[in-house]
Amino acid sequence: MGSVGQLARVRREIAFESARVFWGNDAWAENNRGQRRLLSRWRADPAVPLMAEGVELAAEVVRLGYAVQDPGYRQGLIEEVRRGYERVIEDASATVDMGGRIREVVRYVVEPTRQVPAVRELLSPLVLRTLDAYYGGRWRVQHVRMWRIGHLTEEQRQVHHYGNLWHNDQHPTSTLKFFVQMNDGVTAEGGAFRLHSIPNTRRIMRSGYLGQGWVKGPARAMLEDPGRVIAFDAPAGFGAFCNTTLCLHRAGIPPEGTTRGMVQFTFVPAERPDRSGDPFHGLGPDTNVAEGKFA
Repeated sequence: MGSVGQLARVRREIAFESARVFWGNDAWAENNRGQRRLLSRWRADPAVPLMAEGVELAAEVVRLGYAVQDPGYRQGLIEEVRRGYERVIEDASATVDMGGRIREVVRYVVEPTRQVPAVRELLSPLVLRTLDAYYGGRWRVQHVRMWRIGHLTEEQRQVHHYGNLWHNDQHPTSTLKFFVQMNDGVTAEGGAFRLHSIPNTRRIMRSGYLGQGWVKGPARAMLEDPGRVIAFDAPAGFGAFCNTTLCLHRAGIPPEGTTRGMVQFTFVPAERPDRSGDPFHGLGPDTNVAEGKFA
């Protein structure tokens, strides 16, 4: 049994390395090929009318893997969401600590759309138009997450706690995430979420990136090159689309004595457009936010 497990691990690593060299990301080769064909077909034959502004932003996400935007929220919405966040984040019955080594260094809200209903409004018309263009109108919300991360010392940040190491997510390449900035005054030096574009990710993958925490050669310098890193340091209320499977990314570390909050929506393809008028129609509990799980 041990030899079988070892063989499976070797095969898996060979598949990852093949994807890094050929596709420039950590996803399986068949996932890259199949998911890209699916999205290309749906974009060529959209199931809903597309709006020009959404098409423009979606094209940026396709090309670069990310796009930062002002979603055009109503006045007071972010303050309302933030008040809800501040209320529930200290409630042990409404949250789960999920740090990899230090449990309390990252805390997730259980069912944030129920605990903080204003979160639903973060999918503004502009966000919805961008999603329709990206998916050809066929998409659904997979889950909604709200979390708080804390400071890590220089020693602690050398190992995984909450995505603090450069990595690609192991999702289908058609998965797209939308992050909403919760805190004011987030800076590149002060804990901003950071990422690399698809073109830069490809260069890094082919220059010595061997896996999370395992980087050699030119890739090591490229990962932290200020000229390459995109920091999500926009004001509170701005949003960032990111394909976290195709873009290397990591959490920024909040300064000592501070924390950083974030709301994240995850989207995946759907066989047909949802006609209910409610983007959250059919959304079930997020089973990965639970005791015993890790961020």
